Amino acid sequence: MEPKTIDIKRAREHNLRNVSLSLPRNALICFTGVSGSGKSSLAFDTLFAEGQRRYVESLSSYARQFLGQFPKPDCDHIAGLSPSIAIQQKTGGWNPRSTVATVTGIHDFLRVLYARVGVQHCTRCGRKISAQSREEIIAGIRRLPAGARFLILAPVARRQKGEFRDRFDDLRRDGYVRARVDGQIVELRDDLALSRNQRHDIEVVIDRLTLDEHVGPRLAEAVEQALRLGEGTLLVLPHDGRAADALDRPSFRQGAKHPGAGPRRDIVFSSRFACAACGLSFDPPSPQLFSFNSPTGMCLSCDGLGDRMDFDESLLIPDPSLSFYAPCIVPWRKPPGKWRRHIYDGVARHLGVDLNRPWKDLSQDARRAILHGTGDARIEFDWRGAGGLWRHHERFDGVLAELQDKYRRAGGAFVRQYYEQFMRRGSCPNCRGTRLNDQARAVRLDFAGPAAPDRRTRRGPGLTLPELCARPIDEVLRLLTNVKLTPVQTIIAADVLKEIRARLEFLLNVGLHYLTLDRPAPSLSGGESQRIRLAGQIGGGLTGVLYVLDEPSIGLHPRDNRRLLDSLLALRNMGNTVIVVEHDEETMRTADYVVDFGPGPGVRGGEVVAAGTLDDVVRAPGSVTGAYLSGKRRIAVPLRRRPVLLPTNVDRRQARPKSRPAK
Repeated sequence: MEPKTIDIKRAREHNLRNVSLSLPRNALICFTGVSGSGKSSLAFDTLFAEGQRRYVESLSSYARQFLGQFPKPDCDHIAGLSPSIAIQQKTGGWNPRSTVATVTGIHDFLRVLYARVGVQHCTRCGRKISAQSREEIIAGIRRLPAGARFLILAPVARRQKGEFRDRFDDLRRDGYVRARVDGQIVELRDDLALSRNQRHDIEVVIDRLTLDEHVGPRLAEAVEQALRLGEGTLLVLPHDGRAADALDRPSFRQGAKHPGAGPRRDIVFSSRFACAACGLSFDPPSPQLFSFNSPTGMCLSCDGLGDRMDFDESLLIPDPSLSFYAPCIVPWRKPPGKWRRHIYDGVARHLGVDLNRPWKDLSQDARRAILHGTGDARIEFDWRGAGGLWRHHERFDGVLAELQDKYRRAGGAFVRQYYEQFMRRGSCPNCRGTRLNDQARAVRLDFAGPAAPDRRTRRGPGLTLPELCARPIDEVLRLLTNVKLTPVQTIIAADVLKEIRARLEFLLNVGLHYLTLDRPAPSLSGGESQRIRLAGQIGGGLTGVLYVLDEPSIGLHPRDNRRLLDSLLALRNMGNTVIVVEHDEETMRTADYVVDFGPGPGVRGGEVVAAGTLDDVVRAPGSVTGAYLSGKRRIAVPLRRRPVLLPTNVDRRQARPKSRPAK
């Protein structure tokens, strides 16, 4: 038979003085009293700690070794205790990647919603993406220069962990000879020892081709085979300089980067998603694409953080009267060597400037090109060595890219600290603080009513996921109630939308309508973070649990206090026991059971002055809280208030509050 009460015998934790108490289960209980009187000692350090300890002891010995041992509270006996959950005030401890959406679990459902019913748009022109046929893919490959050599690859694993020994055996039996593993072409007959704990990219080499007039049947067969093996996606890897140069044309240029391998030199074709106008192909959207914690969806420039450390020109070049070769860039500390100098000489010839002149005398465009690079232009460089003159053509990424690379490859903290003195933290210029890559930011949902996104990122109808998360919670709920979906999409998104709306309503009920879903979790106040966890617990639907809350009304506007109390009552009505450590009068009057601690703080407290219903506490002769609740004692309103400090342009005589006449 389920117990009706929680019985505590002789609790002595901290300043408690042998407190014995019987609390009703499945009720809203308020612990009140002066600060330091022992409320938290009984609620958190006794009841919650003992509930956690008993739950851990019920697990197997194997599981307990990972959770550690919990000390037993200083108490003779506690009966009728349930597994406990504490929702305390914590302003710190959040991961810097955490947001309101990720903490509440809403972001996971939004990722599924955008992946399943979102409309992919081109990252360049903003047009909707349509599927490519096999003939369109072949025509796209034929746009490479005549005589270009290239590989046809079929992706079989993307960012997956494992050794893939069985997969390699199956590929060998099917007649495949080579594959590209993590960016390297390998022979399948070799012993490929991959780390099982690392993520790997594996693409099978279908064929090596040269684009000429006789390649048609073989190219069609390779494309068909690659689409079948790669489940609708294939890669074209240029194998010589002419094919690589073709990637500079707008039809082929890709802006994405391969994790850990610099710019990608391959062209992606998909039988599902492609832009006919720009020639860009995309992988089908997946929930991982909209996660800034996954390499698939994060902005690789800032690693999904939304901001990054960048070099500041004013800190790098404090004395612009020096020349570039002086050097004027402080981290260099000495002029560039012969090899690096021939690169900068080639850039100077391309820009038509003299790098021996003072930095301030160079044009703004020249300084920008030297620091940030010359883009896609291929510059001619001349190197004179022992073997004569050697001429080569390459891109120039800029001085800042070189310094960023040294900063990323710095092995010690001392080296990183040296470079950080020339850097400032700011919003990522590539993702503009949204944390997601270009493809994720190009998927949109259309809503009924006014839903205009940010003008800086608007490229089509509807809102992207970052634009939706940048709006207040009450507005997001209104938008998700009016999503424009086809009948088939309505069936697909029904359950996901139901879960999202329920969690948003929980946040509204605890007075957090003003927050945005992309608000960083470390920036939340203690009361806000506590109410977010409270909303998550309500959405979890647990029953038979002891919840312990520490002053959840802190930071809450009085007009929203009723919403918070309704949430606590809903948690109680689900079959839970809710203990609230609180000083708020409305909370005390709403509670089913009130326990008043005192009579004073510290060594003068630690006793239960009154316990029972609100009327019992009011009638208790020694309860200070009961005296204030009954009106016997009150805090007098001061007759004269301190003047308010106002700006100088405000008439102080008009703004000064009127004092009451003395009686």
